[in-house]
Amino acid sequence: MGCPTDEPVSSHWKDSQASTLEKWTVLRPFMVSYMLSSEKPKDDVCQQCSSAVAMCRDCLPRPLYCAACDLAIHEDKVLHNRASITEGFFRQLPPSTHIKENEGGKFSYYEKECFLPVMLPCCDCSSGKISIFVGNQVILIGMNGRYNLYLPSISCSCGKTWSVGISDLVESGYLPATVNFETVYAVDLFTTYEDLKITATGMSRQASVSMLEHRTKLFGRSGKICGDTMQTAFLEWTYAKFEVCQVQHFQCPACTPSMLAVAVDGNRKLYRFKSQQGPDGFFDGVFLAKNAEVSSFVDYIHGTIRHKPAKGRYGPGQWAAARESANKSASKIDEEGIEVAVCCHGVLLKALNMFRGEIFAYPLYLQKQLSTQTVQFFCTDVVCKYWPYLQRVVGHCPELQGLLNNENND
Repeated sequence: MGCPTDEPVSSHWKDSQASTLEKWTVLRPFMVSYMLSSEKPKDDVCQQCSSAVAMCRDCLPRPLYCAACDLAIHEDKVLHNRASITEGFFRQLPPSTHIKENEGGKFSYYEKECFLPVMLPCCDCSSGKISIFVGNQVILIGMNGRYNLYLPSISCSCGKTWSVGISDLVESGYLPATVNFETVYAVDLFTTYEDLKITATGMSRQASVSMLEHRTKLFGRSGKICGDTMQTAFLEWTYAKFEVCQVQHFQCPACTPSMLAVAVDGNRKLYRFKSQQGPDGFFDGVFLAKNAEVSSFVDYIHGTIRHKPAKGRYGPGQWAAARESANKSASKIDEEGIEVAVCCHGVLLKALNMFRGEIFAYPLYLQKQLSTQTVQFFCTDVVCKYWPYLQRVVGHCPELQGLLNNENND
């Protein structure tokens, strides 16, 4: 069955599209036929010796192997996706399953321990002989799902022993998901997962886990993937990556270096109870401003502008949000929410924890933090309604005069 030859494509766009559609119509039956043919095992021989019994989808272009060659080549390449062809169809094989030929030319399957691929050390003795033993079980999660493997344990004839540590895992391209290395993740999975979170923000973590579990079954392996463990490992990797590369996630590529507008508003739903326990945040001051710095700024505003203990006033009216002397919440809530600044594209720029409700000093602090950037408009529900009050407040604070000196700010 032959494939139709290419023909010159018309330079006119409409004719070109019609010609392309016509060619796809002709090619479509050939593609279906060839796809069906490729999924049927062929009676063939190993590329090096006897009759083939297995096919590898990662040793491109899909070479065939006999039982001996399959074992020799894939003993170290345990992450390759293999399939048996001894039953007249492709049967997906996990890394631990291999094929042997019995008497009479019949084939059977047997299991063999597979080691996590890591960089093995060399003993500094001159005459020692290295021996590798089966260590603890380990679960590897990669782009093709879950692998059930073992950590290698090495001993030398000179008496020295070695076991896998955190340095060996990181240098080999893995990141531990548990402190005892029961589960490790391939770093390339996290880079892809991060790209998906940025480009497809609606994709949930559970959807990613479900996709990995589907690929696990697709290639003949088994086992569940814990979403909470994946989230923990991903956050640890993100923190380490930030410390190493100082990645700036809170900058808008479209707005840099000049921003048209920044909008600030409070979110009272992102509160935290005083009884909630947990470690301090890893990215202190990177996105959420340090509480001590915000508190110092609020005290500075309070000490510069005197307020009545009730509501703040502007002219004949009262403004509840202007009561800078409001006390910290006495309820069970610690943080009452967060105040967030975003650009016109919705990219998060800076935020702070609210301990006193939406007082005026909070958006003023964020404006002060973003004043080093070129922003034409700074918009908040407070500033837009009470711009004269902002002028009066900043007029008493010499350090904040620069916020009003720019005639582009509104």
